[in-house]
Amino acid sequence: MNKVRNPSWFDNAISNKPDILSVKIKGVKISYNAWGDQAKPGLIFIHGGMAHAEWWSFIAPYFAKSHRVIAMNLGGMGDSGWKKKYSVESWGAEIVGVCKKEKLKKPIFIGHSLGGMCGVYAASLMKKNLYGLVIVDTAIMPPTDNPPKFDLKVRANKVYKKMSDIIERFRLVPSQSEALDFALQFIAEKSIKKVRGGWTWKFDPSYMNIFTSENFAERQAVLRKTLKSLKCRVAVFRGEKSSIFPGVSAKYMNELMDKKSPIINIPEAHHHIMVDQPLALVSALRSLIIDWDHSKPSKAL
Repeated sequence: MNKVRNPSWFDNAISNKPDILSVKIKGVKISYNAWGDQAKPGLIFIHGGMAHAEWWSFIAPYFAKSHRVIAMNLGGMGDSGWKKKYSVESWGAEIVGVCKKEKLKKPIFIGHSLGGMCGVYAASLMKKNLYGLVIVDTAIMPPTDNPPKFDLKVRANKVYKKMSDIIERFRLVPSQSEALDFALQFIAEKSIKKVRGGWTWKFDPSYMNIFTSENFAERQAVLRKTLKSLKCRVAVFRGEKSSIFPGVSAKYMNELMDKKSPIINIPEAHHHIMVDQPLALVSALRSLIIDWDHSKPSKAL
């Protein structure tokens, strides 16, 4: 991966350095980045699988003037501690734990991919105390659809002697045809850690053990029931070119939520929306939050 030049908006965003904080949840250190005044309404950004809080470092600062903004590392990823066992439920409890630690006012959870699944569960724990949930390119499929086959095998993280070698190996999962080189470079450099003998990835590869075709179907059934029962505002963002969130799933989710929650398609975006259409994502989130602050929810809170 060749070093690329950043646009000024990107440099301005990442120059807004967060406070690095943490909280222990069931004995595990959960690390998170924080921007903005604690007295203001709260946003928690939740990353996807094998990712980390820094995926939001050029998105979150755009909300720091109006909100207390958190980008957290789920257990086993980023700078958070590793665990003996992982589940969507335990990650959801971590999100709620960070929210309570921060004492966030009018909290909104924004979860991408795996983070969207965890966000749905966390929202169910928060009940009426959550102001809103934004699900970003996380598909909940109709029960008649066949679950995808999982063939991604992640072994113990390899150690690379040179930093440049491991950066060169960085890939998006799932892959996509378009992404901003400067965003990928930044994320790749934040995805690694120094160990004896060189460099390796930060995430715990054992967390992938929960992702099988069998438990995918079970998890989807739980997500359908949970999403339908949520008491907070919900919005769904979808990359218009996403390879894992087909239009039929978006239509199904809309029906599951009684057609009262918007499905917002981000033009030209693939699954990893923040690395190919980041400013469109910021604009969509800003518009949604403003609308929520000036309208009454369709569902009774």
